[in-house]
Amino acid sequence: MLKKLSGYLRIFGVISIITFSIMSIVFSFLSREITDYELKNLMSYASFFENKFYDYRYNQIIDPKEKNKDVVLINLDDESLQKLGTWPVDRRVWAKMLNNLKSFGAKIIAFDVIFPEEVKTCGAGIESPDDIFAKSIANFQSKAGNKVIMAYTTQSADVHSEFFEEVPEDLFNFMLDSQQANDEISLEKKLVEKHTYPIKKLLGPAPDMGYINMLEDSDGVFRHYQIVSNVDMLFFPSIGLKAYESFVGKSHKINVNNHGTATMEFEGKDIFINNRGETKVRWLGTDQNFAQMQLHKIVNADPNDPEMKKFFNNKVAFVGSSATGAHDLRNTPLDAKMPGVYVHMNVVHMLQHQFFYEHLEDSIKYSFIILAIALVVLLGVMFFNNAILDLLAVLVLSGIIYYIDYKFFLPRGYELKLFFCLFAMGASYSWITFLNFNQSNAEKKQIKGAFSSYVAPSIVNDMLDHPDKLKVGGERIDITCMFSDVRDFTSISEKLSPNELARALNRYMGEMTDIVFATNGTLDKYIGDAIVAFWGAPLDIGDHVTQAVNAGVLMMEALPAINDEFREQGMPEFKIGLGLNSGECNVGNMGSDQIFAYTALGDNMNLGARLESSCKFYGAQILISEFSFDRMDQSKFITRIIDNVRVKGKTKPVKVYEVLYKGHHLWEHQGLLEKFKVGYQLFIDGKFKEAIMCFDEVLAERPEDKSSQRVKEACEHWIANPPKENEDHTITTRTDK
Repeated sequence: MLKKLSGYLRIFGVISIITFSIMSIVFSFLSREITDYELKNLMSYASFFENKFYDYRYNQIIDPKEKNKDVVLINLDDESLQKLGTWPVDRRVWAKMLNNLKSFGAKIIAFDVIFPEEVKTCGAGIESPDDIFAKSIANFQSKAGNKVIMAYTTQSADVHSEFFEEVPEDLFNFMLDSQQANDEISLEKKLVEKHTYPIKKLLGPAPDMGYINMLEDSDGVFRHYQIVSNVDMLFFPSIGLKAYESFVGKSHKINVNNHGTATMEFEGKDIFINNRGETKVRWLGTDQNFAQMQLHKIVNADPNDPEMKKFFNNKVAFVGSSATGAHDLRNTPLDAKMPGVYVHMNVVHMLQHQFFYEHLEDSIKYSFIILAIALVVLLGVMFFNNAILDLLAVLVLSGIIYYIDYKFFLPRGYELKLFFCLFAMGASYSWITFLNFNQSNAEKKQIKGAFSSYVAPSIVNDMLDHPDKLKVGGERIDITCMFSDVRDFTSISEKLSPNELARALNRYMGEMTDIVFATNGTLDKYIGDAIVAFWGAPLDIGDHVTQAVNAGVLMMEALPAINDEFREQGMPEFKIGLGLNSGECNVGNMGSDQIFAYTALGDNMNLGARLESSCKFYGAQILISEFSFDRMDQSKFITRIIDNVRVKGKTKPVKVYEVLYKGHHLWEHQGLLEKFKVGYQLFIDGKFKEAIMCFDEVLAERPEDKSSQRVKEACEHWIANPPKENEDHTITTRTDK
């Protein structure tokens, strides 16, 4: 029942983990495009974990030695601000910069700087800095192919800002060629903000224009770039896209589909654009990957400086700030405080080299393929239920997946969602391991409950490593069994009150059971005053025959102390008989799944019981069969053969041996013991008169030796009744049990 429940929980748990992981992977792909606030919050956990893990992996493939030779940064840094002396930078400084850049051979100058206000001038005849700046723009663009790009911003209508009611005329020159699959379904609509729009004077020379919007992900990290903006169903380029188009002298077409997303055609390769007009940035890097020049060095340089000409010749130069006071630092996957201008520069690099992400459908497909293969392999390995192999499989599979992504998928622009692939593996492994651990603990408790009453604690602990042995049914196991019984117990019980009887039995059985456990035996059962035990099961304890016989000797040697206590309490003494036999028995839990007993059954158990019941007949306390005698360590015990008996229900006779112990009437008389053995051998040889002489010597010293008396009487019988042909005088046939 426990295993079935664990099996159902295992299947249910793994299916739940896989379902959750699949949903999370889908959520992580879709969450950026979801506009419903509550649904977006519900999905945000998935994109959070996947994005963080992807950022980490992506950073591992950034090559600091890879440089973009066409895009450079004009850095408005803290040193430049200090040397130029003003903030905002004087527009005459910008004018001088443009004039020098024309001399240096720069091709495209993109300002990641806004110029929304006119500069006030005092005094007549003084030329406005705006006019000077405008003339420098015109001068720079007078060279064929040269372009200055001015920045502006767009925002959603729900943002608190002041917008143009209609699209400014200056922007109509920069509309992207577009195709709408459905006029009612398009990219998210934006409006042009007034407070960032360039002043008219600077637009007079007809510079190119591109907006500079960026929207961070839900975790505050900028990973996406709004490359296209939908303003009144007209599509306008970002500053990054415009810088690239101005550099290559080519415009691009955008295709909006029925799902509200779009693609842009780039030399036969499409770039995916989500419903916000965004694409995800594939990063080249930051200051290590793009060359830069400080603004003050450009402004103060000689127009004919050869190093400057080499640095700027035919380049796209972005003007941006890394100064602390400019507040243009963005949290990106590459750097938590990266100057925002680097985002535009990375986009130009991405467009220039068609360094796009692969189609979303392919990334989803490969994510699910990796998830499926990893789980099939892991669950297949876990089928063998080897904890070390399971953990090794999780680690190896994770390493292989990470390596394949690092070497193949990441460099090729696949955005695999590996966090929840690895989560599915780890969670499935943890869930199954937890259930196995829980089931193992339950089985251990079951084993302890089932065996602690009749197995030595050391054996119980060993069995905890083999819970499969705790099952209804049995198996053939070679054991040594023992049957112990108190002689004349009925008459003893009649002399004692119920409390006295219980106290006497508890004292006696407690001592005897401790000896069973101390010799690694298993208590089978108590039957009234009788004790049934066996050695060699449920676990292999080595030489179980010697340990069992030793237990019998220890029991007989412990009995005098128990009887001394009984005499002091005025209770009768206990006399016991022990019968031991060795051989294969059917051993196991017999009963039902709920109620069972660990016991041993079979002919060899029956023989042990017959030997115990024969103790009174032979006047012995410990009787063992020839099957135990032949296999035990005979050097550790003193024994004598006393009969070759055919017990009731058997046709073959069994040799019976008596084991002596301290306190036995022949223990201190080894000479008499040897005399008995000589007499018994004479009896076997049919020399009955000589045998009687030996037994008489024993009985003269130890008249209580019933075995000598019995064999002597047998000799006298055969003298009076000589054995007939085919009659074996050495065999005693017992008709009683």
